[in-house]
Amino acid sequence: MDTRMNRRQWLKGSAAAATGLLVAPEFIACRRQSAFFRSSLETEEIILLDNNESPYGMPPEAREAVLDSLARANRYPHKNYSELAALIAEKEGLPEDHVILGAGSTEVMNMAILSYGVKGEILTADPTYFDFIFYAEQAKCPILRVQVNERYELDLDAMIGRISKDTSLVYICNPNNPTGAIVNKDKLRAFCEEASEKALVVVDEAYHEYVEDEAYASMVDLVREGMNIAVTRTFSKIYGLAGLRVGYGMARPDILKNFERVQMNFASVAYSSLRAAIAAYGASSFISSVRGKNRAARAYLERELDRLGYPCIPSQANFSLFQVRRDSKEMAADLEKRGILVRPFDFAGKSWLRVSIGTGGEIQAFISALEQVQPVPTLRSPTHLALEEI
Repeated sequence: MDTRMNRRQWLKGSAAAATGLLVAPEFIACRRQSAFFRSSLETEEIILLDNNESPYGMPPEAREAVLDSLARANRYPHKNYSELAALIAEKEGLPEDHVILGAGSTEVMNMAILSYGVKGEILTADPTYFDFIFYAEQAKCPILRVQVNERYELDLDAMIGRISKDTSLVYICNPNNPTGAIVNKDKLRAFCEEASEKALVVVDEAYHEYVEDEAYASMVDLVREGMNIAVTRTFSKIYGLAGLRVGYGMARPDILKNFERVQMNFASVAYSSLRAAIAAYGASSFISSVRGKNRAARAYLERELDRLGYPCIPSQANFSLFQVRRDSKEMAADLEKRGILVRPFDFAGKSWLRVSIGTGGEIQAFISALEQVQPVPTLRSPTHLALEEI
């Protein structure tokens, strides 16, 4: 047996071993529960379509801001908190004290859980954003989950009927993760107006900037009207700052004061991250370009899935969820062996894979690997899309 190990193999093994020692399985949360450890050593070899990251990186202005920030990274970033909050408030038509920042929108959601959710019962959809569920479970909150309807949309009619005197927090993800489906703006507004009379309603709009369907609208209007609503958003998706961890929440000042009481770090967003977010927030041309590329690549993916006979839920985000005809975890593992990471799900008695919208070349590679792991008859003529345009 050859016992020699090259440097890359040693580093891979060391990273995986260290991860196993330091991160207990119950605290994995958004990390993939897989033998594969996502490290920078692998990025050239692995196509990452599992965490809904933008494949196009951050705007050039943000990259430059990060480099320029390093000279002052020895200072705490208090002033920059106010600067970014002021930009967000101005754009959203809110007073500055209606905005709170966090290390990703997940931190803001966790503040809501620790300040409101722990007081009673949390009401949400099933399935929905798994990190929200994870942190609510860690806080020992009772969680009432209402299954999505037959169109895999949030069943607001069923959810409103499950609100009780014990409900202290309602969580809505729109577009919903992992389905990618949106909720009609009028129906969601009516739901929020009624539900917010009995509990704090948190509307997670992480994929807000990708949505182009006119049936959708942000619920930030309800924040402007002073309702018992908190809207969360992130710089991790279309802005390409997932690794820098910047998110924000918008709500009445009294709600945000309650959030601040449970926030565990007085400066959780790093100086360089704030400078990048400030620069990215004004990069409208870059954001428009990313939205267009995402739209084209998602359309290509959905047409190819349709050609191969995989039912796909229409998405308004930077990912698509489709039904598979075998165990989803096994299928994801087979794709991983071919160098592609996706996310498996099981709900409504069916198995699903969620694939993030990568570049045109990455989606082509995914389709090729998908055909290898589960060959199926071609049901329709191949779709030809000008991938050089994606």
